[in-house]
Amino acid sequence: MRHESSRELSSASNSAALRRHLLKIVLVGLLLRVAGMVLIHSYRVKLDNDESAHIAASIASGQGFSNPFGPPTGPTAWLGPVYPFVLSRFFVVFGSYSRAAIVAALLLNCLLSAVTCIPIYFIARYTWGDRLAEWSAWVWTLFPYTMYWGIRWIWDTSLSAFLFTLIFMMTLQLAESSTLRRWVLYGLLWGVAGLTNTAELAFLPFAGGWICYRQFRQRKPFFWNATAGAVLFLATISPWMVRNYVVFHKLIPIRGNFGVEFHLGNTVTALGTWQVWLHPSQNLYEFRLYRQMGEPAYVHSKLEQTLQFVHDHPGRFAYLTLAHFIYYWAGPPHNEKYPGMYEAKTFLFLTSSVLAFWGLLIALRQRLPGAELYLLLLLSYPAIYYITFAHPRYRHPIEPELLVLIVFLASQIGVKQVPRSSAS
Repeated sequence: MRHESSRELSSASNSAALRRHLLKIVLVGLLLRVAGMVLIHSYRVKLDNDESAHIAASIASGQGFSNPFGPPTGPTAWLGPVYPFVLSRFFVVFGSYSRAAIVAALLLNCLLSAVTCIPIYFIARYTWGDRLAEWSAWVWTLFPYTMYWGIRWIWDTSLSAFLFTLIFMMTLQLAESSTLRRWVLYGLLWGVAGLTNTAELAFLPFAGGWICYRQFRQRKPFFWNATAGAVLFLATISPWMVRNYVVFHKLIPIRGNFGVEFHLGNTVTALGTWQVWLHPSQNLYEFRLYRQMGEPAYVHSKLEQTLQFVHDHPGRFAYLTLAHFIYYWAGPPHNEKYPGMYEAKTFLFLTSSVLAFWGLLIALRQRLPGAELYLLLLLSYPAIYYITFAHPRYRHPIEPELLVLIVFLASQIGVKQVPRSSAS
């Protein structure tokens, strides 16, 4: 009894020490991100073409979830609801588009980016152990690129990365211990993530299937717990889908602008990059067409145009899909202020992708716990961007997992590879 009590006390002490240590890492990360925001004056950002800001301003002014391009155009389903509603709270308190509201939104992004090191720690610990878990958390905290989107963009990017990293962490944990309480929380988390960034839902069937397969192999009951999680997920997203149906008189699963996104990456003149000049926020003719037709009809017309393009030019569509794939992992072409900067950024972006996949291959060869889940993530999440278009921030929600794989690869340099079976 004394020995057992002593062990519990030691475990509690270690847990408290770990919490303090992770808090220190978070505080360092938050300080660095806030300092970066101040140094580059990112709080001076303009929100003229920011759909989430325009929707937030409409919510703050009492017009509801509407007007994604600024002028009155009526209700919208252009974006998922979570981030515009969060941003609207800052607009209510500090004033729409005000400098104070922008600073508050960026501070939230900085906090979310810094706190992401916590699920990163537990993800890495599950597969690689404590040492690489700490390395991964510190690299995320200190590496400048992981800070970029949090301190530069008033968008859901940092929130999406945080939620997706939590989901990946919980997926690994549920494979070992799936109580009803954990499944319910998992379903709720998936619902919030889906209402924030619908692209993340591509990973849902693979994550859920992987958990159930692991539970089945361990001969643990999972059906009713998994069903409860699925019910809560549906209960979380259903009110927004009902809202869309009531407003637009058609079924719109969370976000309804896919036709436009599809069109922006696939036309006769497309070269594989985002044709931003065709976007209603940038093109006056397209905006007037959007306003005249209404959002659902406008989006549907763009979908039909693009499907016709795919039918008429299948080879061109295949070429563009390959280009989108390459640009997703290597970074799309863009202009830089200084000579050689584009080449340097492309090299680093592509190198990080190659190193992450290299780390994944080693993990799969060694049959490390959870390695196949990384593979499922990298196969499923980016797929939608291969047929639409690529943007560097679209990789950010899976950046934590890529970073963990790179840290693992670095730890393997000079180490003889010994295959290891995954936990059953």
